[in-house]
Amino acid sequence: MEWTEISVLTNDESQDAVINILMEFGSLGVELDSRDDGVLSINSYFPEDFDIKSKVPAIQERVDQLKEFGLNPGMGKVITKDLNDDKWNTEWEKYYHAKRITKFLTISPVWEDYKKESDDELVIKLDPKKAFGTGVHPTTVLCLQAIENIIREGQSILDIGTGSGVLSIGAKLLGAAYIEAYDYDDDAVTSAKQNVALNGFSEDIKVGKNSLLDGITKKVDIIFANMLPEAVLPLIPQAVNNLNPGGQIIISGIIKEKLDITNQTLKDNDFVIDQVSMLGDWCGITAHLRRDDE
Repeated sequence: MEWTEISVLTNDESQDAVINILMEFGSLGVELDSRDDGVLSINSYFPEDFDIKSKVPAIQERVDQLKEFGLNPGMGKVITKDLNDDKWNTEWEKYYHAKRITKFLTISPVWEDYKKESDDELVIKLDPKKAFGTGVHPTTVLCLQAIENIIREGQSILDIGTGSGVLSIGAKLLGAAYIEAYDYDDDAVTSAKQNVALNGFSEDIKVGKNSLLDGITKKVDIIFANMLPEAVLPLIPQAVNNLNPGGQIIISGIIKEKLDITNQTLKDNDFVIDQVSMLGDWCGITAHLRRDDE
């Protein structure tokens, strides 16, 4: 298969904004390459049937507009390169290495023979499959940190917009009992199933195709939603019917400009906000369904 590498040549100041732009155009994972000349290259990969090249002028326009928001994008240039599978693997493996994400969780690519640094370290093995995330993007980090903070042994989970399956795998390692993970993209479902199997959880984590919570009647203790606001906002009213009393929702993928509307949507649907965390320009929210005694 042929792939297109999209690279935005920018700097640290505009890093989060550029990543957000790429995500809005369909990227589900990026790699960062800090060059010797001080330029930061933010790279993402798209399959040939995605037709990302036709969107390059629009991506360039969005990068140019960063100046209007007081950001200096540096070089601010968008470039493309064609890659086959073998070339993609070489490029990706050059930049993607094991990384400690939370107090207990480390994410390691399948091609690295990573050795745990302590007995209580939990290692998630991932094969990112081109475009479905390395697990080190700020939105994923915020989710994993929240999961580690709130999860309790034996809880049940719905992971909506699972992508690579990293959140479900992390939750299982931290003690979750029952997990269902869903994504609307067929390739993401395939990627999540492979990563779940890679970590030995094929019997513990059910992976399937679904649009948000449509048609799902199961009630659980926690819902994960690491998606852009356009998908999260309609999910929130659905989540009310899928949570046990006092059940929690962990939301990420929220840029700072969308935090207020996301918080208000939660409150309008009888959620109580427990915590808001920030990493760069990204926000993560933990909330619970209002209890009768509140």
